[in-house]
This record gives sequence, structure tokens and C-alpha cells, in this order.
Amino acid sequence: MTKLQKKAWVELGVVTACVALAGAGVGLMVHLNAKGIVSLMIFLIPGLIAALVSCLRGIANQANFDEREKKIVQKAFILSSYAFATFFCCAAFTVFFIAGGKSSVAVYALPAIFLADLFGAQFIQSAAILIQLAREQADE
Repeated sequence: MTKLQKKAWVELGVVTACVALAGAGVGLMVHLNAKGIVSLMIFLIPGLIAALVSCLRGIANQANFDEREKKIVQKAFILSSYAFATFFCCAAFTVFFIAGGKSSVAVYALPAIFLADLFGAQFIQSAAILIQLAREQADE
């Protein structure tokens, strides 16, 4: 298994765990009917720490990649960004048309949509990396 394949699997596993943990946290906050700045900070501080660690690890890992691997990562990131935007737009309009224009939607649907989109984008990014690597290995 190459470094890039390992990176794709690790990122998928970490994002899956983080989405599950964040989903459980949102569920707990819904159950407690959390409001205010304290509740926001409970989610914001661990999220920012996780984002910082992820960013620093990503920068350190990409320094070890060659040009071909960097190009694969860039293509996969662009594809996952398009997927995130497309999933988010589709989810927003799906909720709008299912609930109706004059209806109301539960507030917890918004973070649920975001977390589902985040998982979907990471799944597409990891899959794109693994598929591109498999195609290259098949050509050899």
C-alpha cells in the first residue's frame, strides 16, 4: 500500500469517526435543547483543534509526495469540492420542496445536512484517490 493509499483510507476513517462523534454531539445538544454561546463553544473549540491538527498533518504529509501524487490529490480535492457543493444544493432544495415553501424545518436538520455532506465529500475524495491510483497501477 502506497503512502497516498494509506492517506486516503486514514482520512476516510477519521472523517467517518468525526462525523459520527459530531452527530452524537448534535443529538445530545438537541436532547438538552442547548442554546447560547457556551453550547457553541462546546462544538467550536474541539472542531477548530481538529481542523488545525488536520491541516498541519496534511501539509507535513504532502511534502513527502512526488509530483504525480500531488496532482492526484489536487484532482481528488477539486472533485470532492464540487461534490460538497452539489450535495449541499441538492439537500437544501430537497428539504425546501419536501417541506414546502411556507413550512418550517427542524433546526437540527441543518447540521445533519452539513455532516452528511462532509462525509460524502470525503468519501468521494478518498474514492477518487484510490481509483486514480488503481488505474495507474493497471496501466503499468
